[in-house]
Amino acid sequence: MEAVLPVEVEIPSLRILSQTQLEEAEWAQARYEQLNFIDEKRLAALCHGQLYQRRIERAYNKKARPRTFQPGDLVLKKRNMALSDPRGKVRTII
Repeated sequence: MEAVLPVEVEIPSLRILSQTQLEEAEWAQARYEQLNFIDEKRLAALCHGQLYQRRIERAYNKKARPRTFQPGDLVLKKRNMALSDPRGKVRTII
């Protein structure tokens, strides 16, 4: 029995398939199935990412309080001014 690298077992290449003496039609069918499987995995990953974003959005929206402002309301305004240090370092004042 010949030792085969795990990569070669997982992702069959044309060389590996020719060594196992698969016919070209079988090889094409196997490759087509692999491509379909990749598309399914991509779609599953996309759905998972969207579910994760919705979950994070809901958690954020639970904590965020809606606020309405009318003209003339007093609000606290913060100004971030960048101060330059003589040594070249820049820092902000809050």
